Amino acid sequence: MQTFSSAMRYTFRYAFFCMAIAAILWALLPSYRFFLQSLLLGMAGSLVNGTVLFSKTWRIGQMAVDPGVRPKGTGMLQRLVVAGFAVFLTMRFPHLFGLAGVLIGLFLFQILSFLFVYRSFK
Repeated sequence: MQTFSSAMRYTFRYAFFCMAIAAILWALLPSYRFFLQSLLLGMAGSLVNGTVLFSKTWRIGQMAVDPGVRPKGTGMLQRLVVAGFAVFLTMRFPHLFGLAGVLIGLFLFQILSFLFVYRSFK
């Protein structure tokens, strides 16, 4: 569980680093603000989804140590609601957000977790 925890720590660290880069670029490049704020919305949703996934996975790992701990689901519904809400905001406010940027941002945490978590288990 320690390797998973440290891999998730790296994943969150690099996800926040990517969000900081996108925020800096948003401030420096006014002609790309539409795409970058869409990307930031998707990245925020991705971080929330990653937090839910990490907490549910952590509780399942704790169940292996202490059988009294019971996870309540996998968090799939919560993650779908967060992604759906990001897409809803995109459709509701098309002058602020673009669908391409939001969808790219929603996959940020999955890509980073693939790089750090799955690689750490080898």
